[in-house]
Parts: sequence; C-alpha cells; structure tokens
Amino acid sequence: MNNVQTLPVSEAKQRLTQLVKSSEEMFDKYLITRNGKSSAMLMSADEYAGLMETLDILGHRKEVRAIAEGSKQARSGRTISLDRYLARTGKPARKRKRT
Repeated sequence: MNNVQTLPVSEAKQRLTQLVKSSEEMFDKYLITRNGKSSAMLMSADEYAGLMETLDILGHRKEVRAIAEGSKQARSGRTISLDRYLARTGKPARKRKRT
C-alpha cells in the first residue's frame, strides 16, 4: 500500500479527530494496528465509496470489456465530442453554462 501511515490503536484513539479530518481533506489513509498486527483501515468515506464502485465494476466482465474497448479507442484517436454523440443518438443536447 502506498501513502498509508501505520499507527497503533492507542495512538489512533488519541488522534482520531485529526486523522478523520486529514482523511477527508487530504485523502490520507491510516492502517491501525493492534498488538503489532494490522487491524483496521481509516480512509475518507468518498474514497471508500469510489473503491467499492471500482470493485463492483471490475466484478462485471461486460463493463470491464467496455472500459478496455473505450480506452483502446481513445488511444487510437477514435473519439467524438459529447454534443456530437448526443446528436447522433437523438438525445437532447446539454445546456451550456454562461461564462
């Protein structure tokens, strides 16, 4: 694991508020140990949700194949704009924000 700080549970208890804030704001991750053995992970809820979504997608072969095909097309330059795709599929065009 990269960018993971390991802490004993006693220290994590003392610093919990600080660790949670750091996880939320900086996406820091903490491996909590008990008696020198890995026991729990602390990470932001957003990062956890993204991880669960990724695992769900990777569990479906059809979705993995679609992602691989899309990546292959992008690398070869076979892309179109969203507006062109929407026009091609007959879906309503997106509204542009004024700048």
